[in-house]
Amino acid sequence: MTQSPLADQIEAEILSGALPPGTPLNQTDLATRFGVSRIPVRDALAQLTSLGVITSSPNRTATVLKLDTGEVEELYDMRIQLECDLLGRAIPLMDTEALAAVDYALERSSLEAHQDNWAQGDQIFHNALYAPAGRLRQMTVIDELRRAARVQIAGYGGLTDKTKRWLREHQGIVTACHAGDSKEATRLLRKHLRGARNHLLRAMRSE
Repeated sequence: MTQSPLADQIEAEILSGALPPGTPLNQTDLATRFGVSRIPVRDALAQLTSLGVITSSPNRTATVLKLDTGEVEELYDMRIQLECDLLGRAIPLMDTEALAAVDYALERSSLEAHQDNWAQGDQIFHNALYAPAGRLRQMTVIDELRRAARVQIAGYGGLTDKTKRWLREHQGIVTACHAGDSKEATRLLRKHLRGARNHLLRAMRSE
């Protein structure tokens, strides 16, 4: 199902940090804010609930997804296992065209790293790394986990103070891909994801 423009707008505000994790989402307030009736707001919130961006309780109160530190640790443990496995499968299948796509994605993500749409460029980069494996179900699960992580990261201003380090790590992963070195690439990816996890956890625990 194609996501509605209103769902896109609400999700963009969540991922920008304008609606931090734990923020209640009142249908009437959102309808007034966006100049629509409550029906499209209800539908948009249902779409975002299905994506795991927000949670809805039995009394229909919607809230921006907020994870505790234990849940964040579990989320990243799953990401590390699934993403490193997928990269290890992808590298032996990377031909000239696939490596060119990875190079393009690296360049784009590096250019967008300091902009508001940094997360989109980062996702394009990681998707380019994993695409040659051709495991769509695994990619779908990873996308869901990455989206949940992005919601939490957005609550801390994107954690952009480590951007330069993360870009160096991206470059190292790409270099290993060009060398066909699956072991080194997955080692660097594991380090990269653990670093992102630890940085987010430190930010959460300092509140």
